[in-house]
Amino acid sequence: MPLPFPQSLCHGCAAPVRYVRTATSLFLRCPLLPNKYPPQPVRACPLYRPSEIATERLVLRQLSDEDLPFLAAMSDSVDDAPSWLLRNRERHRRDGHAFWLALSRDDGAPVGQIGLLLQDVNGAREPEVAYHIHAPFRRRGFAVEGARAVLAWAFARGHDHAIALVRDDNLASQGVARRLGMTAGGMAMHGGAPHRVWRVERG
Repeated sequence: MPLPFPQSLCHGCAAPVRYVRTATSLFLRCPLLPNKYPPQPVRACPLYRPSEIATERLVLRQLSDEDLPFLAAMSDSVDDAPSWLLRNRERHRRDGHAFWLALSRDDGAPVGQIGLLLQDVNGAREPEVAYHIHAPFRRRGFAVEGARAVLAWAFARGHDHAIALVRDDNLASQGVARRLGMTAGGMAMHGGAPHRVWRVERG
């Protein structure tokens, strides 16, 4: 079942929102408001806080203008840093999530981007766990660690599955997908190129 009112701020809030299912609907229950079931969609809220995800070695937070130099340095995955940032902000406004900046908890240095993106895949809207690690920080397990946290975040917010879109020649990303418990399926066009659709169901 898709999330209700996908444009609501609630989906991207750091407060531990609960999703209450009935036979026909899915409701949001806020732990902070006197009215526990706020009228949807919530477009403004004085208690709203952007989501931040912490793991053993990483903190994931929303992208900001201050991150533009780092985004520009990721030239193998980011073609135009200002446009990339603008597109991510639009995704956050529309969906409540997008790419987060992945920061090292040791020194606060950015190591890449990991997030949840709603993608059009063969005519369906699919939640994709996506990961771009900056070249100097690859092969340290950051993609798997951050993507696992994002996957748990997605499942906690009502998604019953998630995918990853991976080219058949990208063996490293295939390895990340396998470690997330995903299995390879059919093909889909993404960014003008064919990608394999990897998928995992909520347990």
